[in-house]
Amino acid sequence: MTFKKIIKTLALSAIYCTAFTSAVAFEAQLGSFYPKKHYSGQAIPSYAKNKDKLPKPIFDDKPEYIDFYYKAWQIGFAHFKKPQATSPFVSNFIDEAFNENIFLWDMSFSTMWGNYAHHIFPSIEGLDNFYRMQMNDGEIVREIGEKDGRLGVVGWSEPGTEGNLNHPILPWAELESYRVTGNLQRLSDVYLPLVNYRESFKKIYHANSGLYLTDKAAMDDSPRNEQMLAGIDVAAEMVIFDRWLAEIATELGKHKEAKKYLARADEYAKFINDKLWHQQSGFYYDWGKNDKLMSMRTIAAFWTMLGKIPDQKQLARLIEHLNDPKSFNTKHRVPTHPKDEEGFNGDYWAGAVWVPTNTMVIQGLEVNGEYELAREIAMNHLDSTTEVFLKTGTAWENYYPLAIKQGRKAKADFIGWSGLAPINYLIKHAIGLRIDAPKNTITWRINELGRHGITDLRFNGQGDAMNSVDLIAQARTSLSDNINISVQCRQAFTLKIITTFADNDYNISCQKETKITLKQKTKS
Repeated sequence: MTFKKIIKTLALSAIYCTAFTSAVAFEAQLGSFYPKKHYSGQAIPSYAKNKDKLPKPIFDDKPEYIDFYYKAWQIGFAHFKKPQATSPFVSNFIDEAFNENIFLWDMSFSTMWGNYAHHIFPSIEGLDNFYRMQMNDGEIVREIGEKDGRLGVVGWSEPGTEGNLNHPILPWAELESYRVTGNLQRLSDVYLPLVNYRESFKKIYHANSGLYLTDKAAMDDSPRNEQMLAGIDVAAEMVIFDRWLAEIATELGKHKEAKKYLARADEYAKFINDKLWHQQSGFYYDWGKNDKLMSMRTIAAFWTMLGKIPDQKQLARLIEHLNDPKSFNTKHRVPTHPKDEEGFNGDYWAGAVWVPTNTMVIQGLEVNGEYELAREIAMNHLDSTTEVFLKTGTAWENYYPLAIKQGRKAKADFIGWSGLAPINYLIKHAIGLRIDAPKNTITWRINELGRHGITDLRFNGQGDAMNSVDLIAQARTSLSDNINISVQCRQAFTLKIITTFADNDYNISCQKETKITLKQKTKS
């Protein structure tokens, strides 16, 4: 260990000793922005007793999707945990059990599939533990010891370093939860912690480049790491963070603050386009330690789409890369490192396929109106992971891009982020349902011919006030056939249906079963 690392380790140990000498000192130093201070969790629910309370997807043409869906939930329930008695945590949580710590990245993505069972286990509350451990300067440590609340890991996520302050997706998780639950009070509770978390990123701001320092913690063994100073992904995430903050502020009626965040996002987006876009190759690149633009392509560039950074011409160039079978359009897409790039081997962050980065690519395409390609990539991933499930009986940490099989460096029964495919991708992309609880609306993009839909889909509210909806589309023989739909519900809501030949809104009263027929318009 170098002298510099020894000093850093001793300094970090001093932080732990100071923070945890006593319960009084601990509570005084951490979590000052979040109102919840004490544990108030419920008993951990079992899968066996709650399986029938889950939303029940219907997809007659691919019953294997349904098998994978329930297997994912079975594994997921096994990862629901209470805090240990020696822990300062305040809520139950989903734990991937990668090691003896909880991870901000893993748990944030876990809440996104967990949202569909929020009436059974409110997974979003697991993030309370990170807010409770938030430092007084706003920083939230991405890795926390489950036993004693130890902050960070030396060399990977110690406070104040780029290893800790990479991939700030907390507001993404909160907004995804809000769209399902409509819980405005929670959004209000997390707003101040998120605002201060965003400001803590000044710790890794690199004034000479105008960018944010990035290390291996962003993509552990990516070939880019050796030469990279500041990643395009972390730069783009600063824009995305501000856009998310603006969305939350708008929901809370803080319009002046929303305007400020949007202005900051737009300003930094322009800076990124000026500094990190390469016109000739049509791609965004990382910034190197030699103070020059790098030339190695990685999936990190596509974070810009989620931040609406590229204009239409730039977006078209990025899509060309996504669709290129020589690089990102592999048999199982999208590899984190393109197969025609130096350093590709298809393993881990040197080219494996990961659900969290695929989810980023898919949602990035959608916010730019590219729904067809987004669904194509989502269905490729759902089909590929389902085929691996049929062979192995489980979900994996990552997947191999050049053949339909698990990653060669991947953990089995890894449901943390990998639960997004069998649960979210099935509901949102295969069936085509999007919940917008604040607007009391479900949007249904119908693309399938076979009978498909869902029953007991819960959203918007708590307890008996929560809506429960059944939506079923009957089988048809071609995309131009009429579509017959049945709807049942507990509370009135708006159903927006989008097909190849219709885009209609329906006010569903729920007094009785509603029958809808969407008719193909005939040419006069």
